Amino acid sequence: MTFVCFSRLSKTGLLLLASWCAIPLAWSDSTPDSYTLGTGDEVKVSVYGQPELTAEGQITAKGTLVVPLLGSIQVAGKTSADAAELIAESYQRGNFLKSAQVNLLVTQYRSQVVAILGKVNRPGRMVLEGPTSLTQALAWAGGVAPSGSERLILTRFTQGKQERTEYDLQQLLNYEAGDTPPVWLKNGDTLYVPNAGRFYLNGEVHSPGMYPLDRPLNVTQALSAGGGPTARASNGSVKLLRQQANGKLLELKAKPEDSVMDGDVLVVKESLF
Repeated sequence: MTFVCFSRLSKTGLLLLASWCAIPLAWSDSTPDSYTLGTGDEVKVSVYGQPELTAEGQITAKGTLVVPLLGSIQVAGKTSADAAELIAESYQRGNFLKSAQVNLLVTQYRSQVVAILGKVNRPGRMVLEGPTSLTQALAWAGGVAPSGSERLILTRFTQGKQERTEYDLQQLLNYEAGDTPPVWLKNGDTLYVPNAGRFYLNGEVHSPGMYPLDRPLNVTQALSAGGGPTARASNGSVKLLRQQANGKLLELKAKPEDSVMDGDVLVVKESLF
């Protein structure tokens, strides 16, 4: 019989220690894939009751790991559990051991990297040390900078094609209260935080001025940012000024549900009566 156990330490602001011992896992749609081994990862392999077979090494550029008695074993692309099981079965097939209990521990993560760019407090390259969500990566980067937007852009290559997806940070942070699952990062992903946009309030609002457009807003929400209309404001009369690509200024009668765009000017008219 083959027994497989492994442990993994993850750095996401918390120290997580998990162990699996040949127990099938029931993953939900929102559960990330297990960490897969790759080139550069350093691991420790030990066999229960056989201390002389303990070995530490780095996965080579070819994706192999040198294991005592077995030589090079292809482990890249496998989870720690699958790699440990493969080693255990190889010991048994080679008649080196009758029953192998193998433990494989990742001691240094190096193979899976994501880039965090734009308006974050600490941009850089983050090494994935196990399943890592988009919000956890953002926390690693020190969070969104004051000039950054809450509109997050994730770029990912899938089957040779680049995919670009936008996310609302507030929705991601509130996933437990709603239907939005966490977004799990993969090797090669790029997370970009753009500059926050700006919009302007003028006329009969309590606090006219410039405001950051750091998340999607409609006209009603934008007016609330300025304290809402004053008592002198005309009921439902809001003018929206928006500059076009050709430089011309477009004047619209704004509806409460209309989306506010970067550079928009909202003017609340005064009631004539």
